[in-house]
Amino acid sequence: MKIYYQWEEGSYHHQTSLEIEKKLSVWIDEMIGLDSFEKCWEKIEQKDAILVLAIENSTAGSIYENLYKFLNHDVKIIGEYNMEINHCICSLENDISKVKKVYSHFKALPQCYNYLNKKWIKKQIVFPDTAGAAKKIFIDNELEAGAICSSFAAKMYNLNVLEDNIQDQKWNTTRFVIIVPNNSDVKYFDFKNKISILFEARDIPASLYKCLGAFATNNVNLSKIESLPDIKNPFSYIFWLDFEWKWSDEKVKKSLEELKFFTSNINIIWEY
Repeated sequence: MKIYYQWEEGSYHHQTSLEIEKKLSVWIDEMIGLDSFEKCWEKIEQKDAILVLAIENSTAGSIYENLYKFLNHDVKIIGEYNMEINHCICSLENDISKVKKVYSHFKALPQCYNYLNKKWIKKQIVFPDTAGAAKKIFIDNELEAGAICSSFAAKMYNLNVLEDNIQDQKWNTTRFVIIVPNNSDVKYFDFKNKISILFEARDIPASLYKCLGAFATNNVNLSKIESLPDIKNPFSYIFWLDFEWKWSDEKVKKSLEELKFFTSNINIIWEY
């Protein structure tokens, strides 16, 4: 089996894949980093493919590109992994005062806004990947430059970690999911008792209120609700819902039966 993740070795996706591998029911022969989510999703048609992809960050929000893909592929989520994102600034330099510019992903830079202002590092250059930024400095032997990435990536590319945990919000966490073809027997042994679904509410008054009421009346706890613009119908919306309990629970069965009355389509992403 192969795990496909986004970006370079040393990226947060790569680190998560290494942790997830420990609790999979199958042997992983290879981990392959690709430079886009799209290229990862293209691999899911292969029988030996497992995707490890981020779908949500506690400060930056949902990654819609990945949420939409569940509508177009016959797949299921078999588990999730929440990684605490601790950014460091690393460099070939030994002193932060010598760093005049910094490279990182476009979402990592604003997560360290206060730190960069405090250190008067005004030249901030967007790079496709946090680990790739560290790799660039190492390969180019670039002085007076820093990268914002994980300490794992910094050490992988032989850079000095000048300061760690530099993100503004210390609880910064990314939610990753493990995705396999729907007919796959692969299992992930770290159960969350969570179910994810996508549904389209009917065009009737208070339809969303009634959809959510199906869970409220059956005392099922919702942990996430996200609205996604329907790309096929302008100004229509699809909803991603996460809720607790097991699929076999009577409360869940009753909630979904009630939900059917107020929806035109339900896509079950699976329980994990």
